[in-house]
Amino acid sequence: MAEEKEYNLVHEKRKGSKGKGGKSNGKTQQPQHGADVFHSQFHSNADQRNGNFSFDTVHGLPLKEVEYTVPPKEERKAKRAEFGGVVDYSTGTIVQEGVRMKFLKMLANEHDGELREKLGLEDKEIESMKKGYCPLGYNVHHKLPLHGGGKNEFKNFILTPLYPHDQWHHDILDAQIDGMKVGETRKVMLPICDDMIYDPKKYGFTRNNEPVKPNYTSNVDPANYPKIYKAEHITKTNRDKELDALRAAAAARRQQGR
Repeated sequence: MAEEKEYNLVHEKRKGSKGKGGKSNGKTQQPQHGADVFHSQFHSNADQRNGNFSFDTVHGLPLKEVEYTVPPKEERKAKRAEFGGVVDYSTGTIVQEGVRMKFLKMLANEHDGELREKLGLEDKEIESMKKGYCPLGYNVHHKLPLHGGGKNEFKNFILTPLYPHDQWHHDILDAQIDGMKVGETRKVMLPICDDMIYDPKKYGFTRNNEPVKPNYTSNVDPANYPKIYKAEHITKTNRDKELDALRAAAAARRQQGR
């Protein structure tokens, strides 16, 4: 029973980027010296900082210029609470339903076929989503982050594997918003689309629909993530193997914490 709770709840609350081995891929983004300022902990080049990328679409999401405005800390905190709800992680009980839970329930009830076809999700995972839990190895991503004035609306969410999710943040967004303060506005390039479910068939970097290489060195190591983000990964055999490894890493962390 304890393992099932871990299966349902792992990665529901993301305080940092943890991959399949349970090691952090990067430091949690925290304001420094007590000031509410975002400081990226990742390497970037001038192109990243200026929003100049060699591609116009990344993993199916076109890059679009948006206004990114940092709301007050208390407003962001309230939105995060509204998004996440309240879960008793010791029992796996949802105490207060958050918008993320409502979104996952909606996907499970209204997009069952798409979840199976695109992501290879199975009965157990979809039934878990109907209860408000995020499937293991995935994350509900805000296309426009709450930190940049994004809203807790279904159209602003996409269910995505962890690897593309962390690339969108740590390779594309973080460098562009480095040093931003409360109330500051910048125009940044963000991967945004209307889809609410990531499509592994669209994995990759393209410009004018032609594959290209990114003009930076990625901060996100694929070795640290379950391989469930490309079309060739979406087989029952591969998903079972990858998610079993993730479950084992989570079990090891629980054991160390005792």
